[in-house]
This record gives sequence, C-alpha cells and structure tokens, in this order.
Amino acid sequence: MALALPLVACDTDKIVEVEDPAARRPEDLNNAGSVPALVQGAFRQFVGGYSGFGGDSFLSASAAITDETYYGDTFTTRLAADKRIVQSPVLGNITDGSFGNLQQSRLNARRAFAVVNQFPGNPAADAATKAQLRTIEGYVYVTLSEGWCGNVPFSVVPDEGPIDPTAIDFGDALSTVQMNDTAVVRFNEALALNAGNNLAKLGKARALLNKGEYAAAAAAVSGVSTLYVFRLEHSANTGAENNPMFSLMGNGRYGVSNLEGGLNGASAINPSLINPPLTAPSAEGLPFRALQDPRVPFAPKPGNGLCFTTSIRCWLNNNYPTLDADVPLASGVEARLIEAEAALQAGDAATMINTLNTLRANVVTLLSILYPDQKQTFPPPGTGGTVQLAPLSDPGAGLSAADAFVARRSLLFQERALWLYNTGHRLGDLRRLVRNYGLPSNTVFPSGPHFRGGSYGNDVNFPPPFQENNNPQYDPAACHTTQA
Repeated sequence: MALALPLVACDTDKIVEVEDPAARRPEDLNNAGSVPALVQGAFRQFVGGYSGFGGDSFLSASAAITDETYYGDTFTTRLAADKRIVQSPVLGNITDGSFGNLQQSRLNARRAFAVVNQFPGNPAADAATKAQLRTIEGYVYVTLSEGWCGNVPFSVVPDEGPIDPTAIDFGDALSTVQMNDTAVVRFNEALALNAGNNLAKLGKARALLNKGEYAAAAAAVSGVSTLYVFRLEHSANTGAENNPMFSLMGNGRYGVSNLEGGLNGASAINPSLINPPLTAPSAEGLPFRALQDPRVPFAPKPGNGLCFTTSIRCWLNNNYPTLDADVPLASGVEARLIEAEAALQAGDAATMINTLNTLRANVVTLLSILYPDQKQTFPPPGTGGTVQLAPLSDPGAGLSAADAFVARRSLLFQERALWLYNTGHRLGDLRRLVRNYGLPSNTVFPSGPHFRGGSYGNDVNFPPPFQENNNPQYDPAACHTTQA
C-alpha cells in the first residue's frame, strides 16, 4: 500500500502539462530580455503587411491596381484590384490581411518602445533600438497613406501591461496628408535618436514627396549613399517566409504587364502577349516588357508558360527569381530619384538629367546591390552582350516651358517606374501624379476596356477592411477609393 499511495495521489494531467513558449501574453514580455523578440515581432509584422507572408500584401495589390502586373487567375479579389473596381469591404479585398499586419506592426512597435524605456540598458544601443521602432511606425503610416483611401482609422491601446479590449482608444480616421504628417513626426523622432538611420531618412523623404514637399524631401536624403539599400528578407524555409511575388507568379496568379489600358482597334491589348507592342493608342500603362530593360528582367512561367487561367500567359519578375529573393524597401537609388524630382520642380533640367544618367551609367553595380539574386535577361544570357543603359537626352529641349515640364516629368516617372519596379512605390507615384500634379486619374491609371472583358473602373486605392466598422470613430462613407 505504501508503494501504491504515490500513484493514487499523482495527477496525470500535470505530468503532460507543458508551457508553450510561442504563446506568450503581452504582460509576460514586460522585461529587458524580451526586447529583441519584441523588435523582431514588430518588424516581422511590417514585412507581412508590406511585402507579404508568401501571399498577397501591399506589394502585390499595389502592382495589380497600377500597370505593373495583371491577374492570371479567377479570384474575385484579384480581379477587383486589376480592374480597379475594388469590392465592398463586406466582401473583402486582397489588402485586408495587409492592413491588419501593418496595424499590428504599429502596435508592436509602440509596445516594444515602452519596454525599452522601462528597462534601459546601454544608452547608445537603446537609442538605436528605439529609432528602429519609430522607423517601423513611420513606414506603417506611409504605406497606409499610399495604399488606402484618405480615411484610415488608427486606434491605440496602452503601451504597457495587458492588452485589454475594453481599453481601446478608438482614434479618428486620418487623411492622406495627415498620415504622411504623422510619418514625418515618427521619422524625425527616429533621427533624433539615431542621426545615421538611413532608412528613416528615406522614409521621411518618401512621406514628404507624398505631400509635394520636393526640396525638403531631397534635403532629407542628401547624405544617403547611392550604394545604400535596405531589403525586406524572405526565405524558402516556410511558406510564410517565401518571397510573395515569386510564389504568386510561379503559381500563375500574376504576370509582368505591358501597356495596360492600350487598345488594338476597339479592343484592349492583351498585356500577356509573347511579342508585346512598344506603343499603343491610349495606353496609360508602361511597356514594361516591350522596353526589354535590364531593370525589369522577366521570363516565361516554367512549364507551359500559362497562368492559372490557361488562356493567359504568365511572365515572371526575374528580380525575384527564387523564394529566397529579398525586396528592396528603400535605397540610395530612390534617394537620387527623389533629388531628380526636386530638380525638376526647381526648373533645373540639367541636374535632373545628369542625376538620371549617373544612375544609368552604374546600372550593373546598382542592380547587383538592389537584387543580388536577379536573373538578368537583357541582354539574353549567352549572347556575349553586356548590361547597359544608354544616356538620356533632355526631352524638353526646344519646347515651351509647359511642354518641357510635361516631357521631363514623363521621363522622370518612367525612370522611377523601372528602377523601383514591383517594390511597392508605383501606386504612391501614380496617386501623386493625380494629387500633386493635377492629372486626371484615368490618364494615369489603366482605363478603358479590360483585356479579360468589361472595363476598368475608377478606383485608385483600397478601403480598410470590414472589421473597422466596429470602430465608432470610423465612417466608412468617408472612404473614397476613387480619390487620390
């Protein structure tokens, strides 16, 4: 009986009871040792919102609603984005998950910042960490300003302690300008903590560019080296770490586009043609494939080359040729392009053209930095050719001042489109052309007949997801997806 007593008193449920280290409550992370995990968690959620957890995100959605890619499957959400007829929030859009990830990143960054303040260590290291967290916050505001309507709600919970749903402070919705104003504040905080934070400098300049403050944007990046790049890392380890564009394009969901909105007679030109035209009447979209530019290398989808919808061909973006390929979020190339636009605005055509040509003269070096895994197709491998870009001449020479400005602006935005192809910048650029330069949206975004039937709509951004209707401070009717 003495031997049997311990067995009788033993609770067998306790024997197998273990603590899951991946399931931590917020209050469990309120210590100095949790700081690295909190910082990485905030950044991880930003990566998921911007480039994606192996699937749709701001990166793919912004490419679809502009002229960078066309959809190759049957999903109604991708159809809605590509045709610029976004769905009602109750039906969902391909940006819904991205919106949630970005807002979670903002929350995580704020709470991580509070923990660093509560448990100070090495002052220099703490300052750099807090600068990184404010930078993440800033990029959340910039991304939401570029991808969503000018009525985005921002709620907060206390930065410390348990996350109590009853303690949510439902914030008012911010306009596009207000989101970028807030981003500038966050980036300034980051730079006050770490003056050498190049990512914050570029984020601040991007926000200022969105506001039309060109000289200030150029000043913000004046010290950033042309060789600088900050990439969002991806991996083949798990599906949630995969490069999303390689994954989506490899599955036939999207293809590299060409002359979206162009007509062949009365019908739309198919952007997936094997031999795409270089020009077409009324095409708002750029001829990304017909240009055969080394900054946009592409290749047919492996196998039969067909998309998920087999009546359409799919072309892969060879800047992202593997599941491991990283996405450049910010770079010195972007810094020089911002300076070129400031020169355009200042009427200094010579500086603008010289800046663009300096980048073009160094295309081999710069592409190797931006896309270390790139598979170059121009010139074709094995032909003995070398990657090069001819110098540009001033397209405004000999024109009236107004016409010269238009020609130079078109050249500048084409250079931005090629250097920054499928990096999440194109939607913000097209919206700026409407908002800051006064162009009608249907002369900037693809319009007219769509190659898969019907016509393009008038949307230029996405609405917050339906869940935001729970926010008493948010008015969905104030979200205008047709306004830049």
